Amino acid sequence: MNNPQQPQMNVDFTQTTAEKCEKCGSDTFKQVYKMRKLSALLSPTGQEARIPIPMFACEKCGYINKCFLPKEDFGDDSI
Repeated sequence: MNNPQQPQMNVDFTQTTAEKCEKCGSDTFKQVYKMRKLSALLSPTGQEARIPIPMFACEKCGYINKCFLPKEDFGDDSI
């Protein structure tokens, strides 16, 4: 099984900024998914497909910051 490793980055975390929830101010997030459905007519396989879109929601209140949403999806930003 091929397991490519991501390159190691030497980051000075004192030069980074914490992401905070735009709604409640919490700084912890969990990965969630929005699901999109692709019509069989548009699918390369000819079968309907489901496409998971990963993003991050606030661990405390569930809100998804706009910066974590796909550009097309700014209208509905909470889970």
